[in-house]
Amino acid sequence: MMTRRLNASWIRSVFALIIGVLLVMYPGEASLYLVMAIGALFLLPGLISIVSYFTLGERRPRVFPVVGLGSALLGIWLLVMPGFFIQILMYVLGVMLVLAGANLITGLVKARSYARVAGTFYVMPVLLLVVGLVVLVNPFQTAAVPFIILGVSSIVYAVSDLVNHYKFRRTRVEIIEEVPVEDVTEAAPPSLENKEQTEQ
Repeated sequence: MMTRRLNASWIRSVFALIIGVLLVMYPGEASLYLVMAIGALFLLPGLISIVSYFTLGERRPRVFPVVGLGSALLGIWLLVMPGFFIQILMYVLGVMLVLAGANLITGLVKARSYARVAGTFYVMPVLLLVVGLVVLVNPFQTAAVPFIILGVSSIVYAVSDLVNHYKFRRTRVEIIEEVPVEDVTEAAPPSLENKEQTEQ
């Protein structure tokens, strides 16, 4: 039973290591595949609702499934043009970061008129502003950053898990080798025959 658990843990760790390496090496493709998977999740329910509408016959509802049609069209769009969707999403994120940073800086400048504002308060707004500008300048490249972070985290988890399994297995073998056979015999419980002789 213990061996099966160890084998499953080894397989899980190796699988996590492979996934982490792939995410770090190909983060752009990972983001594309994720958007395409989301597109498939929108497309399938939409198609099912449309097909059901035309195949129910007399039990067909009076209202055409507009929501299903919209879901199917959105799914097709995500599957056909995932890169375009990622760019739009990143542009929206970049604009939001720029506006947030500019708003915070404006608030700090106004606050200087009636209170003393330390320079450290400007660090976070400036960072938000810079990150937003970077996203706007190169949206597709910045979209890969979360997948790189996820890949590095997966690699760290897998390597640490493999090292822990190796140490545990080595320690277990050393403990088994250190226990002499005589101690195991002496520690064994008395048999039923010896117990009856003792009672007589």
